Amino acid sequence: MALQTGAMAQTAPEAPAPNAAPADTIRLSDEQRDLILNRTTPDSAAIARGEMSGTERERAQIHGEVGVMVGTNGTRALFGRADIPLGDRGGATIMFESSRFGYRR
Repeated sequence: MALQTGAMAQTAPEAPAPNAAPADTIRLSDEQRDLILNRTTPDSAAIARGEMSGTERERAQIHGEVGVMVGTNGTRALFGRADIPLGDRGGATIMFESSRFGYRR
């Protein structure tokens, strides 16, 4: 009986091809990429990132009004209001008034 000796041949794992995408990666063609880039606007990119679009940012600024009243016998007043957005759906309104009405002489 002859005893067989020898090393078992081991195969090296195949190296991935350069620039090969993993199995869960989807590659776009150059035409698909260009189509997406040409249709992208700053607002749509902001929305895709979860940010507010330009029109939403404009509405999210503090806005309000200020007024003045002047009358006879020293009557005068100053008043105002500011609407302040808080987060996505909240807000606060601050109002003030300072008035002085004329006295009869």
